[in-house]
Amino acid sequence: MTMSVKLRRDPQNWKNGFSTRNGFTLIELMIVIAVVAIITSLALPSYRTIMEKRQVTSAAEQLGAFLSAIQIEAVTRSENISVSYSRTDADTWCIGIVSGATACDCTITNPATSGACVIDSQLRVISDANLTYPGIMNKMNGDGAFVFDPARGLMMNHADAAELELLSDEGTYALNVQLSATGRLKMCSDNAGKKVPGYEVCS
Repeated sequence: MTMSVKLRRDPQNWKNGFSTRNGFTLIELMIVIAVVAIITSLALPSYRTIMEKRQVTSAAEQLGAFLSAIQIEAVTRSENISVSYSRTDADTWCIGIVSGATACDCTITNPATSGACVIDSQLRVISDANLTYPGIMNKMNGDGAFVFDPARGLMMNHADAAELELLSDEGTYALNVQLSATGRLKMCSDNAGKKVPGYEVCS
């Protein structure tokens, strides 16, 4: 025997009899909202961690590529390349290069100005504005200038060295870009408590 179930009458469709449309109850909607809220609260810390790691690693890679390119350019051009760097705060810093053994002023933004960091009439400066994730330059250690030897891409003064420290927005991760007098570029975490996974602790 077949049983038929009456559905509620749809006032908007009264001429055609009963409606077969279904909907969500208030309880079902509340359950869905609660589940979404729980998933979001669990995922948000992980997302922040990923972004903080990305901040310092991306900046370190950009700075490392810039410094490596300078070494190559010194050898390719067979001439001294002077590097100067300056930092006021996390988002006010610069690194600039110029041909010759006399350092330039990387804070100068007009290539026509005397003392600007210019090669082939082009301003050659990297600053906070060039980074994918700006505002994380925590420290710049060194005397502020050095010269690359055109023969081997080493620093002309073997007492020179430079180190840049990048610190994520929340201060969870720190990554250093070290350039030794021998021209060796190294990326490492100076603070074991703020170590970035995949990078060793600086020796």
